[in-house]
Amino acid sequence: MSRNTARESGIDLVLHKWQSECLDLWAQNGYRGIVNAVTGSGKTVLAMAAVRQLEAITDKELRVKIIVPQTFLAFQWKDEVKRQLDAQTADIGIYYGKRKDSCRKYMVYVINSARYSLARHIMSDIGNGCAVLLIADECHHYGSMENNRVFDFYKHIGSNAAYYALGLSATPEIVNFKAISTPLGREIFCYGFGRAIQERIISRFILYSVRLDFTLKERMQYESLSTSLGKCIAQLNNEYPKLNGLSSGAFFANLQSLAQQGCEEAQAALSLIYRRRTLSHMASERSVCAALIVKELPQRTRIILFCERIQAAEQLYGTLREQYPGQVGLYHSRMADNARQAMLKQYKHGALRILICCKALDEGLNIPSTEAGIIVSSSMSARQRVQRLGRVLRRSKEIKRIYYQYIGDSREDSELVQGLRTLEHSVPYISLRYHKSEFFHQEYERLRKSVLKYVELRRNDPELLRALNKNISRALLRGDFLLNEQACWENLNNSRSITERNYWKSVLYVVLARLDKL
Repeated sequence: MSRNTARESGIDLVLHKWQSECLDLWAQNGYRGIVNAVTGSGKTVLAMAAVRQLEAITDKELRVKIIVPQTFLAFQWKDEVKRQLDAQTADIGIYYGKRKDSCRKYMVYVINSARYSLARHIMSDIGNGCAVLLIADECHHYGSMENNRVFDFYKHIGSNAAYYALGLSATPEIVNFKAISTPLGREIFCYGFGRAIQERIISRFILYSVRLDFTLKERMQYESLSTSLGKCIAQLNNEYPKLNGLSSGAFFANLQSLAQQGCEEAQAALSLIYRRRTLSHMASERSVCAALIVKELPQRTRIILFCERIQAAEQLYGTLREQYPGQVGLYHSRMADNARQAMLKQYKHGALRILICCKALDEGLNIPSTEAGIIVSSSMSARQRVQRLGRVLRRSKEIKRIYYQYIGDSREDSELVQGLRTLEHSVPYISLRYHKSEFFHQEYERLRKSVLKYVELRRNDPELLRALNKNISRALLRGDFLLNEQACWENLNNSRSITERNYWKSVLYVVLARLDKL
C-alpha cells in the first residue's frame, strides 16, 4: 500500500498500488477517463482520492457531482463522502424522486432524476466560474438513449471549461460505448480478478460450477422453442446479412434495434428467446439444488442467493423460510421501498442469515460478512455475473464460496460456463454435476473410494462408513478438502462438538488421500 498525501483538510486516504497507478494515468489523460475495476477493489476510495487531487490543483471552487443507478447507493455515497473527505453534512446533497436538495459542494444524483436536471446544474456551476468533477458510478448504465441525457451539457460547455470526469464500472463494455466515453473519457485503467486476488485486494474464494438437468418435460419444451427460434434466426440472417458472424451480445442488440423498427421476424425471435430463457431460469432443479447447498453449508454461514426471475425468488424464499424460520429475507424490485430497505438492514446487521434477491441487488451493496453466494440463475450479461461475485468478495479473512448453477442442456448457460473458466488460473475451480440430490466430481469420487476402502479395512462398521461418506460429500461442497494437512489438524483440535470433530476427521482422510499420504 502507498499513502496518498492529504489534500487541504480532511482525513488521509490510504491507497492500494493500483489506485495510485490509476490516478497517475487519470491525471495524464487530463483528469478524465473510465476505470474498469473488479467489484470490491476500492473504486469509491479511488473516487475520493480523485476529489482530493483536483482540490489540490484547481484554483476554482470545485463542485462534485456523483451519479448512481439506485437510491440506496446514493445514501452509501453520501456516507462515504462525509467519512472519507471529512465533509460537513450541510455540504452534501442528494437528488432523487422524494428528495431534491439544492445544489451544494457535493451532490449525489440517482439517474432517474438526474436525466432531466444534472446537465442544467453542471452548466450553471461552470457558468458561475466553478470547476466540476463528474463521477459516474456504474457508468455502463448511462449509455442508453434515455439515461444519456445526463450528458447533454457536454456539447455546450466548450473545450476550455474546467470540467473533469471519472467513470467507474466493473465491466464498462456496452454496445454503445461511445455514448459514455465521449463525455467521460476513454478507458484508462483495467484492474481484473487475477491481479486483485494476487494482491489480496479481494477475498480468496473457491468457484463452483454446478451442472443441472431439465426434467424431461422441460427439455422437450426447450427443444421445441429452440427449433422455432432457429428457423426464425435463419430467416433473419437471410434478410439481414449484417447479422451473420456477430457475437451474441452484438447480435441481440441488433435484434432489439430491428424489433423497435417494426421487424416482425425480430420481434418473434425476441419473444422466443425470452420464453426460452424463462424456461431455463424457472427450471425446477434450480431451487431444489440451491436449497441443498444451503443445507450442506455450516449452519452459521451467511449466504446471498441470486435469482433472475422474481417468481423463482419468491418460491425459493417460501422453501427456505420453512426450513430456517426467522433467518431468511427477500429483496426484489416489486417490494415496497421501506420493505426492501428493512430486509437489507436486517441482513447487513446479522438479524437475517440468508438473503434471496433478484437484479435489484446486483450492484453497489457492500456486505463484507457474506461468506457464500449461490447464483441460482444468471443473466447472460457478463457485467451482472461479475457484479454478483463482487457482492460476496468484499475483502475479509474468510475463504468465500461461489456457486454457479447452470442447465447443461441450455444454450443460454453455455457462455456462462465459458466465462467462469477464464478465472481458473486465478482461483480454485470445481466443476460439479448435480443429479438426484447428489453432487458428483470424477476426481473426488476417486478420493472418496480410497478413503472408504482404507477405513473399511480397519473398521468394518456400516454406521461409521455412512457417517464418513456423508461428511465426505459435505467436504466437497464446502471446499474443505482443498485445505492443507496442518489446517485440518488445527480445525480438528479446535472442534467444539463430536459432530464437528467427526467432520474434520473425515476431511483429514480426504486431504491425506489427495496428498497420497493415506
